Amino acid sequence: MTTSLNLNKNEIKNLKNFLSKNKVKKIDTKSKYELIRVKDGEINLILYKSGKLVYNESNSSLNIINSVLEKEKEFDYIIGSDETGKGEWYGPLIVVATALTSKDILKLRKIGVKDSKTINRNKIFEIAKKLRNMSFERHSIILNPTTYNDLYVQFKIENKNLNDLMAWAHSSVIQNLLEKIEYCKAKVIIDKFDFEKTEYRLKNINRTNLEIIQKSEAESETPVAAASIIAKYLFEIEVNKLNEKYKIDLRSSNPKGINPKILPNVAKTHFKNVKTNLIGL
Repeated sequence: MTTSLNLNKNEIKNLKNFLSKNKVKKIDTKSKYELIRVKDGEINLILYKSGKLVYNESNSSLNIINSVLEKEKEFDYIIGSDETGKGEWYGPLIVVATALTSKDILKLRKIGVKDSKTINRNKIFEIAKKLRNMSFERHSIILNPTTYNDLYVQFKIENKNLNDLMAWAHSSVIQNLLEKIEYCKAKVIIDKFDFEKTEYRLKNINRTNLEIIQKSEAESETPVAAASIIAKYLFEIEVNKLNEKYKIDLRSSNPKGINPKILPNVAKTHFKNVKTNLIGL
């Protein structure tokens, strides 16, 4: 059985040094995309120029992986948050946060947790099911369409927008986790969407020994990637429930083809294509 993970520059250097120091046998690469190919006894590794490492799960291969991966030493926990459903006219908005120790991060990387944009739907389901059986702390907010629509109207009355709602949801899942964990030093990483609104929602958090970072493309960080995978998995589960309840297929439909009376129960009503089909209701 083979699996893969992405190595950073330091880890690639560590791998090269390990192979050289331990005289692990390399063989010729088979494509222009490969950097290193190893076949030595029970060790099978392919390192691509992109940083992707494909390896078999023998004890010897896993020993190499454990030796070259960098371990988080500065923080007891790293919390990552991400959301999904913001861009879809149908289904819920889901925001998830995970709190991972350095050991958790290594375990998750080994089962393939990485930027969910690089993983197909079937693989996301496969990884998410593994994550469900792991014991790390996580918290999610699922805003199904009816709840989402009510909140959106409430925020709009207060002259706030979708980013305000998302900032509220992100801060809620993060605060929930901070109350569950004990730490001397921790870090929070948020996939950035609106710096000022998110900072405002996080203003009451005690930042003693706590670093909070908002960054673009934050799925390069394992805690954020895990949150994203879980969120996407939950989104698909919730859409399946809506499909079953209302006897429709939201993934292949458009608002025109759905009874206007049930649209508010399955769709985000502020979307232009949904709003058009609610006129006269």
